[in-house]
Amino acid sequence: MKINKKTAGLVGAAVLVAALSSTGTAVAGGLITTAQIKDSAVTTGKVKNGTLTLKDFKASERSKLVGAPGAPGATGPMGAIGPAGASASASSVVVQSPTVTVAAYDIGTVIAFCPAGKKVTGGGYFSSIAIAASSQPGTSAVSWGAVINNSDNSIPVDVWAYAVCA
Repeated sequence: MKINKKTAGLVGAAVLVAALSSTGTAVAGGLITTAQIKDSAVTTGKVKNGTLTLKDFKASERSKLVGAPGAPGATGPMGAIGPAGASASASSVVVQSPTVTVAAYDIGTVIAFCPAGKKVTGGGYFSSIAIAASSQPGTSAVSWGAVINNSDNSIPVDVWAYAVCA
């Protein structure tokens, strides 16, 4: 098959158009890179007003945006002195639960109950070895308990809870 000059020119032009159209956006998108911008080349005059937000600044720069503290305000008038309250320690009592042995590789619970008429104000637990536990007041506000997770230990643990009641 013989190719004439006109056919060769049309094929060449088509190849050239295809090559340029496929690289046109790549060339335009890659004209200037961040690495090619010299330090201090972008100045205030080249940044459109209102386009920068806090996230555009480093945390160390954001911390500098805090102004100086203002003058202290005037001291308000002193309030009336209230009546003396009852001594908390005089009416408080600490109670302890029975000691519970939580077997190796097991989970156990201990609960200390306040005496009648008293509410729990705090509490905690003791264990014979360091283990994972959660300690909190009971739902009725008259006890304090702990859930002991001894599931990772090969030895039993002795545990008791205590409640501070007032």
